[in-house]
Amino acid sequence: MLETGKISALQMGLTIYPVLMSTAMLAGPNVMAKEAMNDLWISPIWASLIGFACVIIAHQLHEKYPQKTIIEQIEEILGKLFGKVVGFFYLFFFLQLSAFIVREYADFIAIFLKDTPLSVISGVLVLVSAMAVTGGVEVVVRSAQFFFPLFVIPLLIMIGLIFPDLEPQNIFPILGNGLLPSLKGAMTPQGWFSEVFLISFFLPFLADEKKGKRSGMVTVGFVMISMCIVNLVTYFLMGDATGRILFPVMDTARYISVADFFENLESGVMAIWVIGAYVKVSVFYYVTVLGTAQWLKLTTYRPIVLPIGLLTVVFSFWGLPNFAVIGDLHLFTIPVVLFLFCCFFPAILLVISVWKKNNTAYKGVRSG
Repeated sequence: MLETGKISALQMGLTIYPVLMSTAMLAGPNVMAKEAMNDLWISPIWASLIGFACVIIAHQLHEKYPQKTIIEQIEEILGKLFGKVVGFFYLFFFLQLSAFIVREYADFIAIFLKDTPLSVISGVLVLVSAMAVTGGVEVVVRSAQFFFPLFVIPLLIMIGLIFPDLEPQNIFPILGNGLLPSLKGAMTPQGWFSEVFLISFFLPFLADEKKGKRSGMVTVGFVMISMCIVNLVTYFLMGDATGRILFPVMDTARYISVADFFENLESGVMAIWVIGAYVKVSVFYYVTVLGTAQWLKLTTYRPIVLPIGLLTVVFSFWGLPNFAVIGDLHLFTIPVVLFLFCCFFPAILLVISVWKKNNTAYKGVRSG
């Protein structure tokens, strides 16, 4: 095996949580409020159904092909030639998405570091992530585990400080326009929930494999609850303006003022998002490196860590000229592609694997 490290199901969950939650925390309320308005807190519930489905699909494939990631499973299911072609598209998808996340991160940080070139910001993030990826799955998840409290606790503190100023009546009338707006609001976040399928690259390395499915389900559940809470807090504070503010959580932090001491805490939100972005980039980076090594049948993935990192930085500028294009891709294209690669295609692979197994069993009975 290329990877010999072992992790726990809890570590996997703590790693996947910021992968799903980092983007949703920053832009989620704005994205969902545009369609769902005061029902934006319901949208994560609908979107999470895709996340639960992805966990089930990933676990079912893992049970049928243990010790193999999705890249290896594809070749087992579709055959060597066709499997290589489909595997290549998966790897290209992971690389492109890694680059998109890096560029999204760089553009956001550039708001605060206006004189720093985007290439420097992107390069530093990828270089730091490369150190974790080179260390293997244990280093990736342990770094995520270390940063997890720093990702969650400041958000809880911010909610606590803003609590007295919230206006719960903003949420009414619930479902005043029916279910459709909340379903429309779930279209983009369902793509974020689809990313939980990345557990396919962690399940083979679990020390407690029986807890893998439960860990994935619990993670999706916590992300759903977290999104609902963040959406409610921002809408309680900002009301109908939530859908017109690009980063509502950032503006919520600016609103905080306690005893003229705790004020303008947007830097805290930025720190939370930087941590989330690091974990997310590290995971997608690791998935791309490990998958590429498996696709090429290499004996170690370490020699390709830096080349793929360089490609990630290059691709972060390729076809992404400005923040407006990134925003459009983030709202429409990326969620659809995530659903296809992390839910729809894996479901088809699972159906094919079941059909092949039943067909082989049927032939065995006929020949017997």
